[in-house]
Amino acid sequence: MKIGFDAKRAFMNYSGLGNYSRSVIESLAQYYADENYFLFTPEIKNENFKQIFVRKNVELIKSSAFSKSYWRSYAQVNDWNKLNLEVYHGLSNEIPFGLKRTETKTVVTIHDVIFKTHPEFYSLVDRSIYDFKTRYAVTHADKVIAISEQTKQELIKHYAVTSEKIKVIYLSLPDHITRLIADHAIEEVKKKHNLPEKFLLYVGTIEKRKNLLTVIKALQQMGEQAPPLVAVGRETKYLDEIKNYLNTLAIKPSVTFIHDATNEELNVLYSLAHVFIYTSLFEGFGIPLIESAAHAVPAITTKDSCMTEAAGKGALYIDPKSIAETVTAIAKLMNDTALHRQLSTLALSHSAMFNKKRMADEVMAIYSSL
Repeated sequence: MKIGFDAKRAFMNYSGLGNYSRSVIESLAQYYADENYFLFTPEIKNENFKQIFVRKNVELIKSSAFSKSYWRSYAQVNDWNKLNLEVYHGLSNEIPFGLKRTETKTVVTIHDVIFKTHPEFYSLVDRSIYDFKTRYAVTHADKVIAISEQTKQELIKHYAVTSEKIKVIYLSLPDHITRLIADHAIEEVKKKHNLPEKFLLYVGTIEKRKNLLTVIKALQQMGEQAPPLVAVGRETKYLDEIKNYLNTLAIKPSVTFIHDATNEELNVLYSLAHVFIYTSLFEGFGIPLIESAAHAVPAITTKDSCMTEAAGKGALYIDPKSIAETVTAIAKLMNDTALHRQLSTLALSHSAMFNKKRMADEVMAIYSSL
């Protein structure tokens, strides 16, 4: 079978959609090595992913048009026809226009529709673009993959997609998440970031939707009982709001911000954390929860959301806007040894389902059914 992918994110993004795209491509190329894979990208930024071309069943297809954006959104369909592609998979919420010019079957993965459920986090222009691309993709694709049951239900609600057209396929753990870590790597990360011995870990873009300020306000209320917090993620203007709050305090909780952690360093940070906290207001799935679970780190996260799918029974669930519930949950997991041990075991067990073989099998089954 000849299978094409929108590989822009795989070569351009270092986390999030990039990790998902790389995981899908790598797992299929590994477990279904008899198929042929064509990676469509306008350019390459992430040089690390170029190792995929060691596999003889993977080929790069770059822009053949005068405009890279025009090629990705429209003209690449001409290349599908030249290659006689049987299936094309849009890995990041969109597929090209002009599908009437090809007989190639199409699949699209939709990660979330937060721009519909929480429009306050997006500009009008961005909401309009995302809505247009998503509507086109779910309407014209032959099959839709949703990364969570929550995303599936949102697609049914906002775009009237039939339940039968959508298949929920959970993500797999990125390759850099592993419990096999050299001692010297652990010591290097500890020294580089001056890490405390026992800390609370947050991982994710430091933006308003992720709700980190509420966590810090909870730590402030805990006073001397508050554990140190290590917050890892790309900074946005929301960080200024957090720092302005911290500057108003006479006695500040211990907060370490890390904005430039490599994937290898991030893996070490998960291994060192005592408790993981991820009380985002809304997510499409919550990948950091399965990454922390793979290190047997119990979590505190958002109830009544898709985070229950990601964290399973290895977490305490709270109202993310409640400072009081946040305080109680942090105190429980930092101090109750038996509870910590119980949730740690459950987290590790739950993380086992997010593996590349399972994901590859389910994705290939979609392709084969078209």
